[in-house]
This record gives sequence, structure tokens and C-alpha cells, in this order.
Amino acid sequence: MKLNEYLVEEEFVTAKVGAFANPDAVGESNKGTLACTPYRLVYVNGSDVTDISFQGVNSIEYSEPQYPQRYLNWGLAGIFGGLLIAAFGILVDGGIPIPNSAMWILSSIFVLAGVGVLVQGYLLRRGSLDVHTPNKTYTFTSDEDGLAEIGHTLRGYEMEKK
Repeated sequence: MKLNEYLVEEEFVTAKVGAFANPDAVGESNKGTLACTPYRLVYVNGSDVTDISFQGVNSIEYSEPQYPQRYLNWGLAGIFGGLLIAAFGILVDGGIPIPNSAMWILSSIFVLAGVGVLVQGYLLRRGSLDVHTPNKTYTFTSDEDGLAEIGHTLRGYEMEKK
């Protein structure tokens, strides 16, 4: 379903951005459209539609694009774990029944996995918009600049109605 197919006839879009509903999603097939109309926030991704009325929004949080902390933590843990395995292999060289080459292979796997996680985290640097309603918190992420504009537009409409 496309955004224009979902909106009613007289409804118009005031701000729109390509976004992900899952912070860990990658690829264009997982990317949908987050749009702000005068009455609601609509996210369309394929046949899935999320429709959030402005009346149900308690608060919003916007974060500038940043490196995902969990990727940094796991990446460094993998590298550090690989270095510890290598250090252990050097310290007990021949003192345990595990071949030294297996220690280096295991160490290399940990270090490469840690570097891979760090690279993946770098590719997932995105801004995020959290929309809090009484029943659920919706998190949208985007690497495009328009995500902050969605938050400003939403608050602007809220101020108009007061």
C-alpha cells in the first residue's frame, strides 16, 4: 500500500521522510514512509500501516543521528575477548591440551566478529523519533534529515489546537 492510497481524499501531507520502524533494520525493503498530516502521524511500509492520532500522543523524543551504543559495547567485547583468548594462548603455550593454532583461530574469530559488529553499528547511525502514547511507544529511525521536522510539525499542530 502506498501512502496516497491510505490517506483520505482531502488529507494532505505536511512532512514526510523515509524511516524504519525497527532500529536494527537495514535495506530498502524494510524502509517505509513516515508522514505527518494535520490530524495524525502515518507510517506505511508495504501492506503494514501504523496510524497514530495526535490526540493520543503524550510526548515525543527526538535524538540526533548517533552510533548505537549496544553495537559499540558488543563490538568492543568481541575484540577484547579475542585479545584475551590470544593472551591466554601465549601465556599457557603448550601447557594445555588445546592446539595453539586453535587458540589463534578462535581469537581471530572473536576479533573479526567484534570488528564486524562495530562496522554494522557504523552503518546503523540514525536519528530516532520516539512517539509515546498511553498504550505503546513507537520508535522510528531514519538516516534522512527530515525526521526532526516530523517532530516539529507534530508539536506545531498540537500548539495550534490549544
